[in-house]
Amino acid sequence: MLRKVLSALLSIIMIVSCMCIVSSAEETTGTLNVVSFNVDGLPVPSFLSSTKRNPLKSTKIMAEQINASDCDILCAQEDFNFHRTLEKNLDMEYATLTSGGAGIGDGLNIFSKYPIYNVNRVAWDSAYGIFDCGSDELTPKGILYCTIEIEDGVFVDVYTLHADAWEDDKSMTAKAEQFDQLMELIETVSGTDRAVILTGDFNTNYSVFREGYKAGRYNVDLCQKLLDNFVSHGFKDSWIEYNNNGNYDFTYNEMYNRYGCQYNRVWDTLDHVYYRDGAGVSFELISAVYEDFDSDEVTWDGHVSDHSAVKTSLKYTVNKAELKAPEALTTEKYDFFTSTAVGAGRLVELVFKAIVNLPLLFKNGIGWIK
Repeated sequence: MLRKVLSALLSIIMIVSCMCIVSSAEETTGTLNVVSFNVDGLPVPSFLSSTKRNPLKSTKIMAEQINASDCDILCAQEDFNFHRTLEKNLDMEYATLTSGGAGIGDGLNIFSKYPIYNVNRVAWDSAYGIFDCGSDELTPKGILYCTIEIEDGVFVDVYTLHADAWEDDKSMTAKAEQFDQLMELIETVSGTDRAVILTGDFNTNYSVFREGYKAGRYNVDLCQKLLDNFVSHGFKDSWIEYNNNGNYDFTYNEMYNRYGCQYNRVWDTLDHVYYRDGAGVSFELISAVYEDFDSDEVTWDGHVSDHSAVKTSLKYTVNKAELKAPEALTTEKYDFFTSTAVGAGRLVELVFKAIVNLPLLFKNGIGWIK
């Protein structure tokens, strides 16, 4: 009798052990350090800069600082005329091809330690402002998206964007249409179940808009709709989840009382990193902080950019039984004739809009300089 009991117990132990082995074989884990950074890559000479910033030197130091931060994926905005310098100095094997300098390119690029596939760029259908309200109609902003293979056979869709810059009603309406366009794109490309990391300069934050800071400048209801759009589609904002206990309903005064006047380098800034589980890949937030990557060698205030970077560290778990690979994987290739034609088209469009709106310029001046 005792022998039968012992035999049964041994059998149970072996079955459980086998189940654990199979379970561990079907699951893997890892860590992703993602940085979203508006790198301020405009070709403005230091003698014309209020901070005396040397953009070339800033870009080199910026790359060194990003390398030191153990970044795995860098999503850059305003990566215009110093893309080659940034790419050369980053310790990352893969990068998207630049779409051109300021006025021609969208300034969006992704750098990665892991292979990048299926790169696409989409321009905004809506924008507002020629010589005022951020001059967004003279800037070919939009969305860059791709698929990154974070480990063998494990894919995550990564998006980065640059939204309209201003907060007047017409700019905010354009921004609302941009974010609707973004959500439609994600639903088309990534569906509702693929793992997604969504980054960029959203030019929109939670606290300021929710409180109607600087009354009359912000359409509060519209701003709240913009930001709630992401949460309602299953995304989590890394900074809010980590620093504000996942509470998205907070005000400017609450942040001011907590952090003082150090906005935008401490709390709820315009730049965001969102994440969403899917297709066998789930994320667990480790940390989310703002990084300035400052250096006294660059400017009087040490800032290498006029934005703070958002650095998010994510632990990912892969359930191999639920993985869904993309239907096809293509690598980006440079096409001289297509790139030249697109660049020339954008330049002609820019010059045409500028000329047509010259009377407004003479009448009102450049609104964003006022």
